[in-house]
Amino acid sequence: ESEKEKDDMEFFYGSKTRLFNDEVSLSGNGPFEKLSVSFAMAQSIKLSFLEVRVEDTYDTTRAYPAELAETGAISLEQTEVSKMIGLLFIVKAGVNLESDMLSTPDFFWDNEEWEAVYKHALKYLEVDNRVNILNKRMEVMSEMFEMLRSQLEVRHATRLEWIIIWLIVAEVAIEIF
Repeated sequence: ESEKEKDDMEFFYGSKTRLFNDEVSLSGNGPFEKLSVSFAMAQSIKLSFLEVRVEDTYDTTRAYPAELAETGAISLEQTEVSKMIGLLFIVKAGVNLESDMLSTPDFFWDNEEWEAVYKHALKYLEVDNRVNILNKRMEVMSEMFEMLRSQLEVRHATRLEWIIIWLIVAEVAIEIF
């Protein structure tokens, strides 16, 4: 069953727009100010979803490098590693290509005066830092998957070499007898 995460923030009107200590203070009741903060919160929530996906992928695969170190082999097949690489690519694309994580919403093209509020909320929610950390985690996982794939390719090449050796032995045996 999936875990639910709850993050409470107090909301009130104050003298200036400010996000601090899980409190959102808005300087007015206008919709653009609320929308500016909401855009940042939405990006933070989307990023949280992607962070969970990367964490789940890591949790399901972190035993394989240890298995390789202990036994010298891994219990995965090529298709399983390829699926994991594909899943990681989907998450990478979600962060860097498909989502609006790295770009400012179009709303601020026509409403530049509210972009500072949006940027302040992004900074408070640490969206840029979290995206960088997520990208670094995905880079490490990508390297791990490539190492696993390389190990599987070596295993496959070894198997083919043994097949060739046995075919040569069989051919020699047929020629002798």
